[in-house]
Amino acid sequence: MATARDIKFGNYCDRIYHDLSGMKATLTEYVEEINSMAGPEKEVLAPHVPHYQDIIRMIDWKLEILTKVCPFEWAGFKGVETAPTVELDSPAKEREFSPGYLGG
Repeated sequence: MATARDIKFGNYCDRIYHDLSGMKATLTEYVEEINSMAGPEKEVLAPHVPHYQDIIRMIDWKLEILTKVCPFEWAGFKGVETAPTVELDSPAKEREFSPGYLGG
């Protein structure tokens, strides 16, 4: 468990993302393991699956928020773009006419 002294601002986003991703992976493994069970064990543990799935969805939501609030330069999460990928159009050629109001 990290304490306030252990978390440095520079690696905050990386550590939080890593920890939350690990929690999500663990819960996903639990769900898969329970779903693959048979017999009385599955009967006892199956009611836990919806709760795990709720927590997984919440972690996904928090990870999405984290990618939006961390600095733009943050490159810890591979899904976050560090450079714009949208190409700008070249300047438009001058038109022969104005597409404005033509009425009288």
